[in-house]
Amino acid sequence: METRPFGKTGQSFPILSFGGQRIVDGRGCSEEQAVEIVNAAIDRGIRYFDTAWVYSHGQAETRLGLVAKRRRKEMWIATKAFDPTRDGARRQLEESLTRLQTDHVDEWRFHDMADYARLDAFTGKGGALEAAIRAREEGLVRNISISCHTDPQILMEAFRRFPFNSALMALSALDHFILSFAEEFLPFANAHGVATVAMKVLGLGALTHEVERSLRYAFSLPVSTVIVGMESMAQLEQNLAVAESYTPMTDAERLAFFGDVLPLVKPENMWWKAADGPAGKTWIPRNRNRAASA
Repeated sequence: METRPFGKTGQSFPILSFGGQRIVDGRGCSEEQAVEIVNAAIDRGIRYFDTAWVYSHGQAETRLGLVAKRRRKEMWIATKAFDPTRDGARRQLEESLTRLQTDHVDEWRFHDMADYARLDAFTGKGGALEAAIRAREEGLVRNISISCHTDPQILMEAFRRFPFNSALMALSALDHFILSFAEEFLPFANAHGVATVAMKVLGLGALTHEVERSLRYAFSLPVSTVIVGMESMAQLEQNLAVAESYTPMTDAERLAFFGDVLPLVKPENMWWKAADGPAGKTWIPRNRNRAASA
């Protein structure tokens, strides 16, 4: 697979990385299958593994940890804090380290900056940012990261407050048409050496009929790597086949793909950008929950 530099970290990763949310019972993936999938991913060259404290009440981290306890040096592990408070986030980090069976994570990511109020809580006095800086000083965290599913301007504001090492964002072909991280945030990130990770590239299922073109679209963006959730060996093999044979999309191919998926650009198919989540029928507004004085 093609590899790319990961921001200013000195690391490089293959274009395909592992989204660890789905290796859980709730997705029909047993513990034995999860271990087999993660081991196979490493054997085939995948090194970057993304997970989160909140995924399936810790089961996702725990299962990744079953492999990490033996193959930690072959893995770059990113996990996330969901609690925006300093003390709450610290507790979550300690639980994550226990589940992952490691003494540090390579990235600790602030989970889902859905609006400005959440960003304020994470970065304000007594917020999780204080815990992250201390954890980095202690060696428990190597890099501090942030994620956003909704509005790229929230990420822009986050970087005005703190020099995060990396950012995780929604970058499916559908996302191009509404509050586009590709158009608004990636140019800034690349100009400043920020590592960028694409997620939701299959639109949480809306694009599973277009796996090859969806992955090629994401790989063709100027991102550091692309995480894809995989709950079976068949999915791993399918994604690897696309990554290992990847050629960049031409302008004509990209335009044709956009034309084919444009009818799917609706709030009900992109609930991460819908005003009321999965039941939403309208798009989230810009500046949601932004303080009037900001």
